[in-house]
Amino acid sequence: MTIRRRFLLASSLARLIQRERGGLRQVEGFFPEQRDRSSWVRLEENRALLILRTTGPQGETEEQTEVPVAHAHALLDVCAGEIDYTRTKLQIGDQEALIDQFNQPRALHFVTVEFDSEAEGRGFQPLPWFGPEITADTRFSNQAIALRGVEQYPDVPLSDPALDSLLDTLESRFPVQARMSIKRPSAKQTSVTRAQAGPAQADGEGVQVNLDDIEAAMMREMERTLQKGKPE
Repeated sequence: MTIRRRFLLASSLARLIQRERGGLRQVEGFFPEQRDRSSWVRLEENRALLILRTTGPQGETEEQTEVPVAHAHALLDVCAGEIDYTRTKLQIGDQEALIDQFNQPRALHFVTVEFDSEAEGRGFQPLPWFGPEITADTRFSNQAIALRGVEQYPDVPLSDPALDSLLDTLESRFPVQARMSIKRPSAKQTSVTRAQAGPAQADGEGVQVNLDDIEAAMMREMERTLQKGKPE
């Protein structure tokens, strides 16, 4: 049984993480809701999965079956709703944080952490750069976003403590990896384009992360945010 905790994330921090760590574009199409179960198809790079999640007395169970990419395209065409996002994975101690930047149906930014037990999940202390927790808010599940959209989405303000915490995380906790370019999906795409869900992690030597450049970029982002908030 997998336990998940999901948090909002400031858009500027999400973009910084993606720029420094890269990511993998994913497209998910959800079938109509059913009682105690949900099913969807996922495209990630050149791989496609059909996923079934059921809820029972012992909690949630999830099964995945790999399917041909062409079949996944056909399934996406008949799905009730679709989401498109880029996912970046970051290691935080023994846990893995999933940073998701949604492109469709609208811009959304989340960080999700998965656990093997409820006790492990309860004992996790969110880092200062995490935003408010939304685990219990069913509006922000992938299925709900795909099928019903999001009418109201609270913007997470960028703060100095959050930025400092993220910079410390990038410097001390995470291994240096090769940077990767992420191509955002165009407004109109064919099914063939959708199969190319994103770049895979590249092998080879990593590059040194220049934290001074990161901080300078974030300060410019903060200034732009503050300028937008000033009255005309």
